[in-house]
Amino acid sequence: MKKIGFSLCLVMASLIALSVPLSAHAPPNSPPVIGTPVIQPSSPTYSAPVRVSVNVTDQHSSVRNVTIIYTTDNWKMVNTTLLASYNATTTTATAQIPALAGGGHVSFYIVAFNGNGINGVNDNSGSYFGYDVTAPPAVPTTTNGWIATGIIVGSLGAFAVAALQILRKKPGTGSQPTN
Repeated sequence: MKKIGFSLCLVMASLIALSVPLSAHAPPNSPPVIGTPVIQPSSPTYSAPVRVSVNVTDQHSSVRNVTIIYTTDNWKMVNTTLLASYNATTTTATAQIPALAGGGHVSFYIVAFNGNGINGVNDNSGSYFGYDVTAPPAVPTTTNGWIATGIIVGSLGAFAVAALQILRKKPGTGSQPTN
């Protein structure tokens, strides 16, 4: 009886020992956790790119890659994907959205994949993240000034020519001496 009890304990201990490592290495079903992104500068201008930084973590696996998908036309035609650089020590992903030279609105969201190929998405609950870029100031062009000046000078010249023609005596219209 002692042998059976000892053997049963040994079998139970072996089963428990085998099940622990197997469950500890089971692939996780949870995606990476993506925080709320931060943009720099906080008030973007038409002349500078915008740096997007976001905290991305995964409890069971390493973060494999983080991408930022953005649009400047409200998701009509242009969707651009940027691969963010990821710092595993600080768990921060960073990418740079180019300057929007004409001004306008930029919308974006973040996708992250862990080492097991499971992805997480943070699209701000379907509202997307975004920022507005002020348009560049209107620059007066010297071309318009030169055109206006040319029209004025041309008009004055035409008026002067017409006035001279009217005021000038035409030959043969004056009094002639009699013979």
